[in-house]
Amino acid sequence: MEREPEAVTDPEPSERGDGLAPTPSWFWVLTVVAVGWATFYVAFNSGGFKAEIFNPQQVSWAGGGGGVAAPPDPREVGKRVFTKNCVVCHQTTGEGVPGQFPPLVGSEWVLGGEWHGDSHLVRVVLNGLQGPVQVKGATFNNAMVPWRHLGAEQIAAVLTYVRSEWGNDAPPITPAFVTTIMDETADRTEPWTQKELQAIPKQMISDAAAPAAGDAAPAEGGTGAQEPPAPAAAEGAAQPAGA
Repeated sequence: MEREPEAVTDPEPSERGDGLAPTPSWFWVLTVVAVGWATFYVAFNSGGFKAEIFNPQQVSWAGGGGGVAAPPDPREVGKRVFTKNCVVCHQTTGEGVPGQFPPLVGSEWVLGGEWHGDSHLVRVVLNGLQGPVQVKGATFNNAMVPWRHLGAEQIAAVLTYVRSEWGNDAPPITPAFVTTIMDETADRTEPWTQKELQAIPKQMISDAAAPAAGDAAPAEGGTGAQEPPAPAAAEGAAQPAGA
């Protein structure tokens, strides 16, 4: 005798495990709006995902964008370089450490002296200095490490800073001037001594800039510039009046 199959009843939602409430429609609307806004923002602010679209020259040093920003102040750059590399020996005051590291304040090595030139200052920074040296009437006998690896831009900036800080008043050192000295000393690997430097004729940054300024000066006085020939005027002068 066959048994009749038992009737299968549908379990309650809590028994099936799918009794969660359906996701509200407002959630899907909010999701669509958020995705749409994100897509719009990325599309108009990504530069087309092109690597070359970023141009550091178009970013201002104040953190904003738009337009070509002015180059950074060399003194500010120089201050950062000085704080990172030079402050341990020469101190934040530029006074150095008595008997160990010479001062930069009022130093003939920094500002120029009887034989001290701006070129000597650059040479010292490029290759370092060793042996006894006289600074402001005091003798120091320590070693300064070379900083050639900083490059012309940073060396020019830090020298411009020390020549205009703590009451110092000397013209800025340009990267071009530093590059010239770097080329002249490209083969040197040893630190300088005062005796060696004293035997080298000094060069001043003002002398290096003089020819460029002098090129335009003769135009007003009428000397130093070659005047163009005027053959037509000469021919006209040879003809008799009324011809």
